[in-house]
Amino acid sequence: MYKFLPILLFAYSLAITTEDIYDNSYALIIGIDKYENVRSLDYAVKDAEDIQSMLMDKFNFQQDNIVLLKNEEATKTSILQEFSNITKKAESNDRVLIFFAGHGETEDLPDGGEMGYLLPVDGNKTDLYISSIKMDEIQTISLRSEAKHILYLIDACYGGIASVGARSLDANSTPDYLQKITQYKSRQIISAGGRGEQVIEKSEWGHSAFTKNLLSGLRDSKADTDSDGIITAQELGTYLKKKVTIDSDNRQTPKTRNLSTDEGEFVFVYSENTAVIQDKSADEKLDYLISEMEELKKQNKPIAVEDQITNDGNKLTPIQKNFHRAKYLSAIYPGLGHYYIGNRPQGVLWLIIESASLYGMYSSYNDYINTKRDYRDIKNKYYEATSFEDIIFYRAQYEIGYDNLIIERNQLLGMASLSAGIWIANIWNLKRIIKKDISGIPVNINMNAQGIVKITYRF
Repeated sequence: MYKFLPILLFAYSLAITTEDIYDNSYALIIGIDKYENVRSLDYAVKDAEDIQSMLMDKFNFQQDNIVLLKNEEATKTSILQEFSNITKKAESNDRVLIFFAGHGETEDLPDGGEMGYLLPVDGNKTDLYISSIKMDEIQTISLRSEAKHILYLIDACYGGIASVGARSLDANSTPDYLQKITQYKSRQIISAGGRGEQVIEKSEWGHSAFTKNLLSGLRDSKADTDSDGIITAQELGTYLKKKVTIDSDNRQTPKTRNLSTDEGEFVFVYSENTAVIQDKSADEKLDYLISEMEELKKQNKPIAVEDQITNDGNKLTPIQKNFHRAKYLSAIYPGLGHYYIGNRPQGVLWLIIESASLYGMYSSYNDYINTKRDYRDIKNKYYEATSFEDIIFYRAQYEIGYDNLIIERNQLLGMASLSAGIWIANIWNLKRIIKKDISGIPVNINMNAQGIVKITYRF
């Protein structure tokens, strides 16, 4: 068993999934359109519902671990109770995400400074302290929780929240960056804007500017600026600050703050059944890909991967190139092709199986060589024996050695056949996956700020 441990550790180190970082993921999602005492909003509830769907579809949040409060459900008492419940439920290796879409207000303090509030459905601007939720109270609840990472996404504008300077690590200069930022605690908040700014909603978006870009940044992976398949809270905050400011015509600018001095980072890791295929490309290549998809939709033609990779010679699209490359990688070593197209569990499984079979073949070869050497020694002693007793003894040893040699040889041939069979089965399995019809499965195409085109498939 211990001989295989290095292989297992090596194989599993290649796949980073949500389960590698967190044991459980919890979310509290709040959306309020119909306020009792202040003006209503149009899309806060839809914002909340779409955030819930995205977390389940893309980032491995289980429905049983998500609490959704809408309109009349989102009273001050119920919100604070759910805040407390979810932060108590989360344990030391869990993450908690809290999303609030609604009104936020700021109150000036007599001795200077200010206090920020979130308005529940029964909140009243005339008495914020009694009817609304102080940001300091939210901060206190989060600091009492054992959860490893807590992230607040507040689609409301306000000031007056206590924060500390960011102490996050530099991804470009810190070795083992992901391991470092995920092992430490974090308490972070991203708000839609600052004091005196209003949340911008538009019917053409069906969302606020903040949630519109929050969805595109996470669901469509546009906030993944370094294209590593993982989005940190800092990456998301930077993306939102730029995009929301542009979409709102400079009327609101999101703020990212740390609520503690912890050096960790809340991270979003795509679900295992999501593959992100990336290729640096010019604008015309992006236009070509989009037009190709639109044409297939118009023809109501199923989009099968095999159709995309058996195209004409020199005009291969990035999709075709990536699947061709996956085939070559699969032939080089089992599991590499699956891992390359984003099927991490199967990639790791094939890699472990083939590595184990190769190790078994190597061990069988060593046993065969040692047995063969012992057999030759006994054979020589048998032929050189002169006394009757020695002849009888070495004859018996010679026959036993011959039988052992045949057994070791057959084991070696068996392990070699098994290894070759796994190699062939891996290639066949990858081709079967590629040929599988994926029509009707969402396809997201986008380009990030660095000019990297991303085509995201759900398998």
